[in-house]
Amino acid sequence: MVLALLQALPGFGESAGQLVGVAASVILALMLVALAGFAYKSLRGDGIEWPDDKEEGSPEDGVSRGSDDDEWEFY
Repeated sequence: MVLALLQALPGFGESAGQLVGVAASVILALMLVALAGFAYKSLRGDGIEWPDDKEEGSPEDGVSRGSDDDEWEFY
């Protein structure tokens, strides 16, 4: 059935292949932009912040450490 469709529409296989190539190129470009954005945020210091790296009771994040006998580490 697919072979009959490809024979009935000459050039369909070539244009479909070109569309797949263009779509793959766009996806690759978007992935590279996302990677560059993540690297930029991480290197500037605005990226990932781990709870252990912050000072105790920092008012800006609203997170506080629980007691030693509590099952939750942070609130």
